[in-house]
Amino acid sequence: MNRRLYALHRWLSAAAFLQLAIWTLSGAFFAMVPIETVRGPFVQDANVLLLEAGEVVAPRVALGRAAALGLDAPISLELRASPAGGFWLVRAKNRAIRLSAESGQAAPVTREEAEATARRDQPASPAVREARRIEAAPVELRGKPVPAWQVELDDAAHTVVYVDATSGEVTARRSDLWRAFDFLWSLHIMDYRERESFNHLLIRGASVLAVLTVFSGLVLWVLRARRWWRERA
Repeated sequence: MNRRLYALHRWLSAAAFLQLAIWTLSGAFFAMVPIETVRGPFVQDANVLLLEAGEVVAPRVALGRAAALGLDAPISLELRASPAGGFWLVRAKNRAIRLSAESGQAAPVTREEAEATARRDQPASPAVREARRIEAAPVELRGKPVPAWQVELDDAAHTVVYVDATSGEVTARRSDLWRAFDFLWSLHIMDYRERESFNHLLIRGASVLAVLTVFSGLVLWVLRARRWWRERA
């Protein structure tokens, strides 16, 4: 009986070893590296703009322009600043429009504005290596709005800043450290593609396997301890 149990424990341990090692190492990384460090530095209030009241179109005018552009049932209106100036951001349930605060005309985010926004967002304003407009979110931008500007900066951390192509907001910052964290997270939760779900069959199976490994080892320890006590008695 003991031999069979030992063989079972050995095979269970062999099957569970890799994932148990991954859980241990990735868990240690998560515990030792502060999440603020992973998210990376950024400049607070990078875009501040002072406008005279006479330079800004009235809110009702901005709402009227947004309606003329097909935005129905707006739910919010915000005055925003960017490297390109001041803008009204009008949001509806599933859509948003940005208007020039001075003219009230539609004002989509340009490549130059996205690059300037990304540089201002980061300490020391690193140079831009490349900027491209993306229509589909890559894995590292999952859950964030698209279209967006993907701005690669020329710094040691290989930082990529994502700028919403509609609002001009910075929606994500990604660095080598963040990518390492994200990769380890995918291994930790065993969701290698979407990297979001930790409630699926694969991780449940691995968890059951780990529990069986521990339980069989505990039973073996109890049996050996009992035999040791008998031999000493």
